[in-house]
Amino acid sequence: MKGSTVSTENAKTLPMATLTGLAVIPVLLLVGLLCKSPNYRTVVDPNQPLAYPLGGDYLQEYIGGRLISQTNTRDQLYDQEFFQAAQHDPQGLGFAWDDNRYFPAVYPPHWYAAVSPLSELPYLTAARGWFVLMTTALLLAIWLLRGYARVPAPALAILCLAPPVIACLASGQKGTLLLLILTATYLLQVNGRPLLSGLTFSLIAFKPHLGLAIGLLMLVLQNWRWAAGAVLGVLVWAGVPLLLSSSLLIDYVQSMLNAGNYVQTAGYNLHQSYSLWSFWQLLLKDAAAAKYFTVASSLVVLTGAATMIRSRWKTADEQPDWRSVFSVMILATIVTAPHFYDYDLTILLLPVGLLTRVTLDSVAGGLVPSKKYIAWVPVALLVAVLFLNNTLIAFAKYSGIQLGVGLLLTAGWLGTRLEKPVGAGEKNPPA
Repeated sequence: MKGSTVSTENAKTLPMATLTGLAVIPVLLLVGLLCKSPNYRTVVDPNQPLAYPLGGDYLQEYIGGRLISQTNTRDQLYDQEFFQAAQHDPQGLGFAWDDNRYFPAVYPPHWYAAVSPLSELPYLTAARGWFVLMTTALLLAIWLLRGYARVPAPALAILCLAPPVIACLASGQKGTLLLLILTATYLLQVNGRPLLSGLTFSLIAFKPHLGLAIGLLMLVLQNWRWAAGAVLGVLVWAGVPLLLSSSLLIDYVQSMLNAGNYVQTAGYNLHQSYSLWSFWQLLLKDAAAAKYFTVASSLVVLTGAATMIRSRWKTADEQPDWRSVFSVMILATIVTAPHFYDYDLTILLLPVGLLTRVTLDSVAGGLVPSKKYIAWVPVALLVAVLFLNNTLIAFAKYSGIQLGVGLLLTAGWLGTRLEKPVGAGEKNPPA
């Protein structure tokens, strides 16, 4: 399947004023969280245990990077007891924290190898450096969305203030990196570079469960060059641990096979997750029944998404409007993933931005008055999930129902009801 292209007139270089303006909020978040967030403060008394580690979840990246970079500890990377003990070494970290809590080694070896250079630094310095890198990823993603997908700058600036984005940065998570990878994947595909798009998408292999839905739906579109790039990239990443140790990849696979019931482990907050698996576990309170409902509902979602993608948004040369298609793919990814916490909702900035552009073009293209307001409903639902995230989590905790999953599914379905936007019948539709 050939990738559709984008007219160069729609991908102009952003003026410096726009670049500077879009950088304001990410930079303010960077400065504000470095100054105010307890995750990045300097420890006053290293002997006083903290309730939660500095740097948030970045701690397991730091430990994993340190273990894999040393030949005498490399083969113990997926030894959970050894990994847990290393997380509670006050001499190596500069602080002590609750011994009853820990982060398991859940990422593949190539990921820990990639982040290992930061592990050469003192821990707090490395955690702050990681925070700067993740903020930079956010900034690059919104620059790309503004410059090449024509998403309005005010919308992007406001979206940067969504609670999941702030939580992601404050807790040392990787949602902004996921956003950048998906944004680059989309832009390369829509610009007629499917092989490179697939290669870029393979970077998401550090969270392989987030690649399944998009990979399957790309196959539905018979996007073989994209699939070839993705497979090639995954093979490269899988080969990295073989260069370091013959047992690392096997240890990782065994570790993941033993993590099948991860959402049932102590400390996993089902109400903070937006996956169907967590939804059914929270609602039914029966792990066995929840698995059956999860499999069935996931198949329904993927089948529905595949049908929508194959039957709608076709242009004159039989290419899809990638804005809508990729948005549906991301929403399907979120709800069908085995594990998807609220901080990773940061990736919703991409479908919100793309559907905003689709809606603006549709309205400008002459939608009947009665549909002009309805056209904004999918965007409004996704914005509600982002900015009412804390309310949705609180409601789920006390009611056992995560309404956010329903909002995401409804937004995906309503997005298919829009009429074709301006340019949908052109050979080179806008991004």
